[in-house]
Amino acid sequence: MRSVQRGEWPTGNNGSRISFQPYQKAKDHLIERIGEYCSYCERCGDLAVEHVIPKSKAENLETEWSNLLLGCVNCNSRKSNKNNSRDGYLWPDCDDTFNAFVYHESGRVSVNEGLAGDEHHKASALFDLVGLGAEGTSMDKRQRKRREAWNTAAKYRDSIHDDNSADKSREIEIRELAIKNALGIGFFSVWMTVFHDDEDMRQRLTEAFAGTRTG
Repeated sequence: MRSVQRGEWPTGNNGSRISFQPYQKAKDHLIERIGEYCSYCERCGDLAVEHVIPKSKAENLETEWSNLLLGCVNCNSRKSNKNNSRDGYLWPDCDDTFNAFVYHESGRVSVNEGLAGDEHHKASALFDLVGLGAEGTSMDKRQRKRREAWNTAAKYRDSIHDDNSADKSREIEIRELAIKNALGIGFFSVWMTVFHDDEDMRQRLTEAFAGTRTG
């Protein structure tokens, strides 16, 4: 799960904070800052503004910039208003969620068993909250889409490794095309896993996906 940084509250030309009333007005600003991807499953497109702490549990945070992320219909509906606060969970805008989960070729996701006790507990809580491990259905295509992303990334990885040309421009072209496709389909963590031993591609991916937090 990509760790993100949304940055400071957006301001207008006069330097004052932009009002997010209604909260849906924050969507374009969030996309500009962290890309058009679900903050939880990382799929691209078809997103809504997501409240980290549900607005039904904290009305004062309904239009608070620091409480807003982007969520797909599946993660949003799974999460709903089940959490009362941030406590007890990892969150992509403030925790190291990138190392919290393991992505598999099958499209399955699992909690990283190497996490320390408290971190593992919080990662598991978020995993369950948004249904990250849900089996694919006709209404929930997250697992299938992750598998498709893996297959696409693997094709680019193999093309790079199989390119024996002395002309490095061809390899660079493949890498750039891979990034273009990654941005188009999302699933940052899948791409990073497939290219786990290719530092150049991992750096390119990190720089290409807006708002990726590395520290």
